[in-house]
Amino acid sequence: MAKVETVKSKDLAGNEVVMVVKSPSPKNLRDAQVVYNKALRTALEGGSILRRKLNDFLTEQKVWDSDKENSYQKVLKDISAHEDMIKAGGIALKRGKEVALELRDLRLKLRELLSERQVYDATTAEGQADNSQFNFLVSACTFKEDGSTLMWSNVDEYDNSRETYAGDAASALAKMIYDLDPNYDNNLTENKFLKKFKFVRDDLRLVNKDAHLIDGEGRLINEDGRFVAYRADGTQYFVNRDGEEVDADGEKKIEALPFLDDDGNPILDEPVVEKEVAEEKTEIVEENV
Repeated sequence: MAKVETVKSKDLAGNEVVMVVKSPSPKNLRDAQVVYNKALRTALEGGSILRRKLNDFLTEQKVWDSDKENSYQKVLKDISAHEDMIKAGGIALKRGKEVALELRDLRLKLRELLSERQVYDATTAEGQADNSQFNFLVSACTFKEDGSTLMWSNVDEYDNSRETYAGDAASALAKMIYDLDPNYDNNLTENKFLKKFKFVRDDLRLVNKDAHLIDGEGRLINEDGRFVAYRADGTQYFVNRDGEEVDADGEKKIEALPFLDDDGNPILDEPVVEKEVAEEKTEIVEENV
């Protein structure tokens, strides 16, 4: 059965845009295969390498060496070990939280290690063909709100679009055809643990026992990630890394006192004595006139 999703987005001017994204029909898939074959041939004729040759190329270019491969394998092993620790239990809850946060960091490290490879993968002949095929499907499966008028008249118009809603349409179609799990992050071992014991909110951001947002080191932050603290009445205010109160611009709130003269007396902004002398001189001049 064909899947249909209504996608609400906005254009660059801030106006709401409603689109209907449908899963590809058999004809769409046949046409997309033609696009793939043509793009693959063009890429090969242009000198692009095949995906199976990518590892050799990255090694030759020293983009992916034995050290990175060893790091990659170690991270995979550490991720598996941390997942096992959480699933097995039998450790202090505090330690469980530490393991879960370590697991988060390990997954981030894995993504960073793979990011370079993914960039180069997109430049392979197959990567370029995959991209052309997908773009064609987005242009052929995205309709206006009426569900029958294509959002873009052809793939070139889609490719040249800079509107935000073009990306939203692509994301919706990707979930359909690649079976992407919208709850992927929520279903990760560490996040299920953190949610179960209320160490995070529904959006997976860390909180303390009072449900206040915190960073990875347990420091209080607001929704924008700025350091904050709370008064006895619950009022939130900004602080710096040292916990000192600051204003909205990050400047420390300091009560400014007057400087003192050599005798320890406060120096006023407008010295009274000098002003009085100046007034006397003015009076004398006026009398002489």
